Amino acid sequence: MKIIKVMVLNAQDLFLFMDKHTHAEIPVTELTEIKWQLMSSSLFSNKSKEKCVLLGNTIRDAEADIVMVTEVGGPESLENFARFVLNDDYLPFCLPSNSDRGIDLGYLVRRTLPYEVRVTGHTDYRLPEPARCFSRDVLKLELLSAEKPVLITLLVHIKSKLDLRRKDFEGRTRRILEVKGLLEIFKAARDAHPDVPILVGGDMNGHAGERDTEEEFKAIYETTELRDIAHLAAIPDEDRFSYVYFTRGGNRFVQQIDYLFLEERWRDLIVREDCYFPRYRNINGVPLPIPQRMEQKNSLPSDHYPFLATLTLPVNCP
Repeated sequence: MKIIKVMVLNAQDLFLFMDKHTHAEIPVTELTEIKWQLMSSSLFSNKSKEKCVLLGNTIRDAEADIVMVTEVGGPESLENFARFVLNDDYLPFCLPSNSDRGIDLGYLVRRTLPYEVRVTGHTDYRLPEPARCFSRDVLKLELLSAEKPVLITLLVHIKSKLDLRRKDFEGRTRRILEVKGLLEIFKAARDAHPDVPILVGGDMNGHAGERDTEEEFKAIYETTELRDIAHLAAIPDEDRFSYVYFTRGGNRFVQQIDYLFLEERWRDLIVREDCYFPRYRNINGVPLPIPQRMEQKNSLPSDHYPFLATLTLPVNCP
């Protein structure tokens, strides 16, 4: 029996380019913030050193084995994060996506896991008009033992509700089509590997929970046996949030928009007491406050909190 910890993390614009760094210089994490930024020749600013370090600490403190990361600034950024922030303890996997903002999807996989890893993208997966394709991707990871999958994960970043062109109110048409495509990919993987647990998760950019489900996510419950692991793990409602939202008027709301789903038949694999939403700590390990004001939110290493699920792989897995 193998315990495995899987984290969903929106890393909020994780751009990290170090093309000007040489091995002769001091270690990257000892650079000042100014020099940290000067290591990059990209038009994108590097995510601040402190925020990168705090994200790395969060991953390490949770002892995550697999991190499903959204808002990654491409393969190079994830490689640099794994190398310079996580000390090469994790293997990075990232493929270019359809994002028009350069925010892709990626995985960090602990090097000590006794499995091979295979990653497949779906940028060319055809969705009906007017969507045509995913706004980012559905990135599939397979953990393999003797060339057979023992765990499959599907990572997605659903289109936000922004409708800058005012052609699709709250992006609902595209969002519905992206969820439909995600479920098609899930069902194909399930049919191909009926005895393998499949995790589906990422940033849903909306409420996909079992109560008050937004319209675009109802197909999850109507056409599959996928269920929110936070619900299956009986995490109290007051702790089930990954995002703090402030309206223009200053009103504050907390909501869960980052999810991991698993079919009901696999619920006994869940280690309920070790599923939770990690909260951020400062550089000294002191918990950062849950934001009550916008400036507190802006000081966090990401505007999303991660979710961690702990599972026991089936007994036939090594």
